[in-house]
Amino acid sequence: MMGFDRPLKPEWIYKTLKMIEPGKKPSDYYIPFDETIAVEMTGKDGRRKARTVLFRTFIYSFQNQKNTITDNLLIELCKTYDIKFMKPLFIAKLITDYEILRFMTQKILQLFDPSQELNSAIISKKMVAKFGDTEIIKRSVRSFLKTLTSFGILEPLSTTRYCQIPQTALNPDQVKFILKLYANSQHTRQIDIKNFDKLIFAYYQLPALNKVALAFHNQEWEYIKGVNRELLLLK
Repeated sequence: MMGFDRPLKPEWIYKTLKMIEPGKKPSDYYIPFDETIAVEMTGKDGRRKARTVLFRTFIYSFQNQKNTITDNLLIELCKTYDIKFMKPLFIAKLITDYEILRFMTQKILQLFDPSQELNSAIISKKMVAKFGDTEIIKRSVRSFLKTLTSFGILEPLSTTRYCQIPQTALNPDQVKFILKLYANSQHTRQIDIKNFDKLIFAYYQLPALNKVALAFHNQEWEYIKGVNRELLLLK
C-alpha cells in the first residue's frame, strides 16, 4: 500500500470493527459508518475516502476478496478488549502495511528525540526526497500526523509543530497480538525477534521481547533461542 491519504481516528476503527459481523457485505456498513461513527467529519466525499482507507487496512488486507467480510484477528479482539488496549495494535497494523508510514516513522525517530518538537515541514522534505514531490506524499504526511494526534501520541502546537506525549507502556498481551498481526501481514509463521524491524513498536514503550517470548512459549508459539537469532514459531 502506497498512499495514506486520509487521517483515521481510533474510535472510527474500533467502532467499525466491533459492529462487524463476518459474512456480511462491506456495503452493509457504509451508512452506519457515515451516520453513526464518523459523524464529526463533514463532507460525503471525505467520509467515503476515510472509510476506504479503514476498510482497506483493517478488513481487506486480511482477505482475498471484497464481496463479503471474513473474520480476522482485529475483528475478534475488538469484541473482547477496549479501545485503550487496541490502539497500539491499530498503529502497528498501519506501520506494517504502509511503506510510506514506515519510512516516516523511521525519519521521526532519526530526526527528533522525545524531548524535541516535531516539525512537519522537515518531515515532508525528507518524504519528498524519498518518494517524489507528489500531492499524495504530502497528504500522507498530514494524514499520519493527524492520526498520531488522534491516537494521543502527538499534540499539535501549531499547524506545523507537534510535541510528543510521553509514551505509554505495552503489556505482554498487546505485544503478543502485535507480533501475530505482523506475522500475518508478512505471510509467515516465523519471526526472529532479535533481528526483525521493530518500527511497529516505535510509539510505545516496549517490554523485553525475550520475556514476552518466554511468557507465551508453548501457548502461542515455540520460542527457540540461538546464538544469533531468537525464533518464534507461531502455532
